[in-house]
Amino acid sequence: MTRALLLILVATVTLGAILPSAADAQRRRRRGRQQPTAEDAAPAPTLADLDTILPKLQSANPDEVREAIDLLSVIDRPEVIPHLTELLRSGQPDAITDRTLEALGGLAHPRAIDALAAFTHHRRVGARRRAYQGLAAIRGNRVPPLLERGLSDSDRGIRGAAALALGEIGSRSSLDRLFRAFERGVVEAAIAIGKLGNQRHVERFTEYLGQRPLAIMLSGYHEFLRRNQIPVPVKTDIVARLGEVSGPMVKRFLQEYLGTFRERDRSPLRRHVEETVRRIPDAAIGSRTTGGGGE
Repeated sequence: MTRALLLILVATVTLGAILPSAADAQRRRRRGRQQPTAEDAAPAPTLADLDTILPKLQSANPDEVREAIDLLSVIDRPEVIPHLTELLRSGQPDAITDRTLEALGGLAHPRAIDALAAFTHHRRVGARRRAYQGLAAIRGNRVPPLLERGLSDSDRGIRGAAALALGEIGSRSSLDRLFRAFERGVVEAAIAIGKLGNQRHVERFTEYLGQRPLAIMLSGYHEFLRRNQIPVPVKTDIVARLGEVSGPMVKRFLQEYLGTFRERDRSPLRRHVEETVRRIPDAAIGSRTTGGGGE
């Protein structure tokens, strides 16, 4: 496997670290910690328990503060957000700050946007990453522009995760920003572009074929080809362009694409893919024709 392809696979795996599904995962983990056992069937906390939970946020004992954060998370109501944001703004040790940011992300409520947005400028990468994770879990018009900031973050992981998140939440208004990020080397932007772009964006993306590593280009084409919104003639043209590039990596890619067709499918597109696969030799001679982005 090439280094470029491995990079894309790693980026795809890390997608879950910042996408909206992270909120549900965080919430399930916290609830799991709080699930009563058969020996200790304590009821789950509710808003009625705030008077006993909130004083622990002011405790000098970090364990009590962490317990209070977790209990507020389990309550899972927007009413707890002001208490968590106040804790954040009071200046806390890194571990408490990170736990609070995770709690706000798990709540995934628009009332947390301002506090999370403030921490996208934090000096620590870990705090910024958690702030972007929290924002990606929230639905609302304010979120995409904030995630776009992450495309210019000094940390390479945050830039990539922000690109992936924009694709996952369907922020088509961010496509121009994603293309600029792609030009600056944010390779994960290729995946987001493939998830969001239309025919015009396919043509724009294809201009980079031969200029960017082939594995990265294929990660974008993977998304384009699997979307019903992309017209068949556009998909046919993608396959034709890849046939011109040729090479083992393209052949494997198209063979995997063939696997997405139904067994009884006899469409012109499928036949075109089959013919293109047959024309590409199995030997590695095609790697000499991949321009700037070979295997």
